[in-house]
Amino acid sequence: MSKRNQSAPASFRKSLHSGFTLMELMVVIVIIGILATITIPASKGILKRANEMATKNDALQLKAGIGSYFTEYRKYPKRNPQPDDGANPDRSDHALMDILLASDREAEKGGLNPRRIPFYSGSKAKPAEGGKFRKGVKAEADGSGELWDPWSEYYYVVMDTDYNNRIPAPTFVREVKSIPQGVIVWSTGEHLTDDNDNITTW
Repeated sequence: MSKRNQSAPASFRKSLHSGFTLMELMVVIVIIGILATITIPASKGILKRANEMATKNDALQLKAGIGSYFTEYRKYPKRNPQPDDGANPDRSDHALMDILLASDREAEKGGLNPRRIPFYSGSKAKPAEGGKFRKGVKAEADGSGELWDPWSEYYYVVMDTDYNNRIPAPTFVREVKSIPQGVIVWSTGEHLTDDNDNITTW
């Protein structure tokens, strides 16, 4: 034993070798539990905000890509366009994204991107349950692909195919009957239902 320990009181020397008491361990466990209840909800909130910001950014980028396509081709990237309808939106599936991603098929004769200009690029999507993906583009070898939000759903898109710069409001919008834009994009967010907490570009 060192001289320092020899000179210490007997009760102190005993505590050096006795370790934590049961009461001390319980206090430590309680403190850890309290900290966990504080930090876990906070981290979930941070993750939610990060997902919402990423979704907003992807939706705006998709809208910009459609606008760039319109500038290049003087029409919207839609096969057999019908009058725009907020109640029946397009999705960011192969029908739309193959055109914007400049897939092989859309560059061929009869395709909607014969100049093969990419109008959208994004991060690589991650696999999710049920054969779905999340957070980015699920690209194929032929240049085709689909765009997924962080909750494994497609984005919703309505284009002004009657060219009056007004789009009928989607069903979850009750304040106005139309939106004065050429393209609108939204995600249903983490609740996966069309309601007021959708993440929109307008």
